[in-house]
Parts: sequence; structure tokens; C-alpha cells
Amino acid sequence: MIDWQKTASHVIGEVHRNLPADADLAARKKALRAARPWEFGSTSWGRKVWAKHSRTYLEKFGLPPLKAKSIENHLSPLERMIAKAKGAQA
Repeated sequence: MIDWQKTASHVIGEVHRNLPADADLAARKKALRAARPWEFGSTSWGRKVWAKHSRTYLEKFGLPPLKAKSIENHLSPLERMIAKAKGAQA
């Protein structure tokens, strides 16, 4: 059985070792796409793991990080139900 996390880390580590130190972001992306094992493209879990590890690697070399999800105005289902009930009473 495949260990998705370790395999992705190992393959990306090999790609990094084979790239020149001054490689730009585009070259790194291209090398990662070329080195992705077929298992990581054939299953949804594999695609998710590969994307996570690739993004983490590429962010170290200039890829802008994803925006954090805003949770300021987040209400839990219970809080939404209470707010809805209060609105109906008014």
C-alpha cells in the first residue's frame, strides 16, 4: 500500500535536488508536473496530496500563498438557528 505523504515528499525532494539552485518558479512548476507519478493523477486523494505538497514546495520559491479563509462573521449552525429564531420573533 502506498504512503501518499512520504511518496510525494520523496519525489518532490528528488526534483529539488535535480534542479539548479537558480531555477525560476516556472521551471520548478514544469519539473513538478513532469515528475508527478501516475498514481497522483489517477485518484482524487492522490491529486489532493500532490497539490498540497507541490504548493508547500513552490511557496518557498515565490508562489503567493492562498488567502486565509475569513472566520470573523462565521456562525455555527446553532448560532444561525438562534439568530433566525430571534428574527422571527421581532
